[in-house]
Amino acid sequence: MKYADKRNAPCVVIQGSDEKAKGEVTIKDLTVGAELAKLEKGRDEYLQKQAEAQSSVPEAELVEAVRKVLTRHGHAPR
Repeated sequence: MKYADKRNAPCVVIQGSDEKAKGEVTIKDLTVGAELAKLEKGRDEYLQKQAEAQSSVPEAELVEAVRKVLTRHGHAPR
């Protein structure tokens, strides 16, 4: 993830053994994660941002989930 962060990637896709067993992948939104790290406001806002920063989706929905992250940050998906 450090490499992705250095390259200013908007998100990363992770699939560990637990996710693989479930047929899922985890999408981490690095842009929202960076905002979350700076956040000093209330608990509700923190929890909302945390939910946006990471989500698990079925493998079949990987492309759609990444496109949502890209669109959220103004990147035109190809």
